[in-house]
Amino acid sequence: MKIFIKLSIFLSVLSACNSKDNKQKIQEVKSDISIELNAVQLKNAGVKTGVPTLKSIGLLIQANGKIEVPPQNKTIIAAQFGGFIKSVKVLDGMLVKKGQTLFTLEDPQLIELQQDYIEVNGNLEFLNAELDRQTTLVKQEAGSLKAYQYAKSTYNAALAKKNGLKAKLAMAGLSFAKLNVGVIQTEIPVVAPFSGVVTKLALSVGSYAEPKDHLMEIIDLKHAHAEVIVFEKDLKHLKVGQHVQLALTDQQEIVTAKVFLIGKEVALDRTVLVHCHLDKENSSLAPGSYFKATIHTGTSSQQCVPSEAIVELNGKNVVFIPVKKGSKTSFIPAEVTVLTTENEWTAFEFKAKKYNYSQQLVINGAYDILSTFLLKAEE
Repeated sequence: MKIFIKLSIFLSVLSACNSKDNKQKIQEVKSDISIELNAVQLKNAGVKTGVPTLKSIGLLIQANGKIEVPPQNKTIIAAQFGGFIKSVKVLDGMLVKKGQTLFTLEDPQLIELQQDYIEVNGNLEFLNAELDRQTTLVKQEAGSLKAYQYAKSTYNAALAKKNGLKAKLAMAGLSFAKLNVGVIQTEIPVVAPFSGVVTKLALSVGSYAEPKDHLMEIIDLKHAHAEVIVFEKDLKHLKVGQHVQLALTDQQEIVTAKVFLIGKEVALDRTVLVHCHLDKENSSLAPGSYFKATIHTGTSSQQCVPSEAIVELNGKNVVFIPVKKGSKTSFIPAEVTVLTTENEWTAFEFKAKKYNYSQQLVINGAYDILSTFLLKAEE
């Protein structure tokens, strides 16, 4: 019985139209190939078969992910009471310090609130003095209890109004040092709540900002962490504290981290988020940057074969399964997942459930069999 295998390879064909114009064309050649070797051919190629060996090997998990910032280290900036944007002091990507002015705004409502605060604050002095006078008169039995109660109620109402206005004006970021001496501020500064980088800038001078509008975002890059996307099948190998190496696409330097938190929810694509803390704070890492992660899970017992037993065919890692019929042997490529490689041994898993680790496979001479496939394809 012949085992037919469809193999796709690319051939580069160099054709010269003239002495000045040479074009390289790539053709995809697809062939149905039957590969069978007899005993003599197997001996000449040095093909040997065997079963995987259980070995203690350092298991590495390869995964992808991106740099993120915890929710508590990024904030959305909005105009608490709304207003017209008077000036913008920052640019997208600019580093700012805590308390630095980001932009200023003006609005008649804020002016009215300041006016009410100054009036109530000034009236409180009179109401407090009147309350003291009525208190003294009542103690001396020379005053009316009703007048005392009215003075107390009026004072408490004015104090409550002042405190309410003070809370609103504090949310707007106004200076009470100026308000307490009667200075009304027409231009209100909005300041950075903490040091960080300005992102998602969405405002312009003269526009009106509603309280619900997200005008910009500030991110504290010092607390960036790595979110690694790990497949569900690898969860059994993960533990908090394991070492992780991050290779960012835009940097040559390897960033190191440790597993901090392993997610409990499995997504629809059968993956889980693993949160990793960087060993060193790195403010140059931009949130959203993608990386390839290598998680060192320590040594464990895994089914292994010599590394040469696994070859790449059509962009996939495969081992060859021998099928004997009479004096000849056919070879079936079985796709595998490479777990890790150490000291010329490779731990792997079969992708198809029909194969198991008691299965005989080619442990020596896999490249010779692969070459036979390629030569046959070129015929």
